[in-house]
Order: sequence, then C-alpha cells, then structure tokens
Amino acid sequence: MKKQCKIFVEGENGANPFLSDNPEHLNASPGSVVAKRKKNILIKETCKEQEERIRRESPYGQLKSWKLFRFIVKSNDDVRQEQFAMQLISEISQIFKLKKLPLWLKTYEILATGPNCGLIDYINDAMSLDEIHKKTDNQSLYDFFVQSFGKGKKRSKSFKRAQKAFLYSLAAYSLVCYVLQIKDRHNQNIMIDSEGHIIHIDYGFLLSNAPGKGLKFEKAPFKLTEEFVTVLRGTKNKKFHLFRDVMKMGFMALQEHADKVIILVEMMMMGAKDLSCFKDGELTVKALKERFFPTGKRMSEAEAGLFVDVLITESYGNWRTIVYDKIQYCCQGIV
Repeated sequence: MKKQCKIFVEGENGANPFLSDNPEHLNASPGSVVAKRKKNILIKETCKEQEERIRRESPYGQLKSWKLFRFIVKSNDDVRQEQFAMQLISEISQIFKLKKLPLWLKTYEILATGPNCGLIDYINDAMSLDEIHKKTDNQSLYDFFVQSFGKGKKRSKSFKRAQKAFLYSLAAYSLVCYVLQIKDRHNQNIMIDSEGHIIHIDYGFLLSNAPGKGLKFEKAPFKLTEEFVTVLRGTKNKKFHLFRDVMKMGFMALQEHADKVIILVEMMMMGAKDLSCFKDGELTVKALKERFFPTGKRMSEAEAGLFVDVLITESYGNWRTIVYDKIQYCCQGIV
C-alpha cells in the first residue's frame, strides 16, 4: 500500500511548494487570475500567499533567512525509480534548451531516502485534471482555460498565452512519454499549473514495466485525448499544426542527442537491475534505442515529420486510452 504525506517545514533555505490540505487554503490554481480570485471558484490561496500567511503566524517569521520547505514524504513505493525518471526528464529538458526549442518540461527534486521511501517536491500552484473536473462539475478543460485564464474571453491575450503554454508542454511531455514509455497516465497523474502548462507526475511505470498483469491497455505512444486537442481548438487549427511542428523539432533534437539519455539508462541498469523498469533486461535498452531510431538511423526533417504524424494519429483518441480512463473512473473514481 502506498502512503503519501504532505509536509511543510520552516527553515533557512529555499524549497518547493506545498498545497494546503485545508480546502479554504487551496493554492493550486491559475496565478493569472489571482488579482480577481473571487471570480474563480478554484483559487483560495496561492503558494506565495500561503507562505506570507505562515510567516506572519510563525514566531521565527521575522528572521531574514526564514523560508518554507514544502515536500511530500512517500513510503511503500520505490522512489528510486521516480528519482531516476526525473534524471532522464531533466536530461531531455536540457536537450530542448540546448537546441533553443520552446518545448517545456517541469523538473523538480526527488530524493530516495531508502529502497521504499523518499522525499518529493510539491508542484507549485497546480491542480490535477481529476481535481479540476470535480471542482467544476466536470467542466471541459477548454472551458476551464477560458474561464480561469481568459476570464471568460477566449480571444484574450491571457487565454492565448495559457493556450501556448499548454501546447509547448503537451508536445514536450508527449515526446517524453513516447521515448521513456511512461504509463499509468490517468487524470490524477496529469496536472495544469498557474500558467497553463500540463505537467505529468508519478513515474512508477516507465521503460519496460506497466500497470496490469498480462492485459495492458496503455498501448498508445502517449496520451492525447480529444479534451487536450480541443484546448488547441481542433486538428484543423493552426495551433494543432504548431503542436505537430514543435514535436517534430523536438524529436529531431532527441535523435541528435539520444546518446545522452541512452547512456544514463545503461549506467543505471548496470547498478540497479532490481528496479522494475528494467524487468526486460537488455531488451529495455534495445527497445529504447528503437524508439529513438525507428529506421535504424537519424531521420531527415521530412522523415521525422511523417513519423511524428504517425505517433499523433495512433495516440489521438486511442480507444485503449479511453478504456484505461474509464477503468480508473470505475475503480478509483478518477474523472
């Protein structure tokens, strides 16, 4: 049984955010509407506001070095694998930055303190898709963006800014999920932050392990639902074409620097073969290389574009993704 505990600690050094368990102090909501938060039923208190409140109430708040540490304590789960996954994601993020691509990934600290426990940074001002749906009476993600970021106006600059943040992060995480084969992508493991970025969390399944015994539903290259595409205003919209283009550029960048990711996987497999993501042994690395180089070599721009289109076609509205989400709803109530 997995256990998680949200903790905040006063200290002298910076750390990452924490969401209050008190619904009156919910800080996971779009920062673009903080000034008029009464118009948004989801926002109660931002991380910054929470920190200021706790500092005022703290007997040590007057100290210049005062800072709030926010993290999750996780037990009965192999946090080593999550730490390894974040190392890989951080490397991919560096590749995108090296090539000056607008693709966006959220990297944060994960520290395994034992074989089955560890500390995880909490995501700043963000809310899971499951929580968004539940708190808005199952409002669509597009309507949520219009209301929360566009203040009800779909042509506003703030909405378009959030839409673009969603686009670049969706493209980046789609590539990450394909290359690293990250699974268990239900709506509690996908978040939206205060700028509109999509963020994936919980990396218990990647490379060669997946949920389920024998019957595995998540066969799509990555999760691309109709709800996601609607935020981009459909497959015919220029935003969706931009999504395809940046994915193509990202995939070409990953092919160029694939060795940086592959060597990390090979090194980790040599020293930590007991991680469940290496259950297929040497075939794990072989399959990773094949995902980077489906044709056996680096692709031209035209070839990469066609291949990315195939990945998108296979992923968009994939019936296995739909069934997996329905299973999560029936078994765990995840919307």
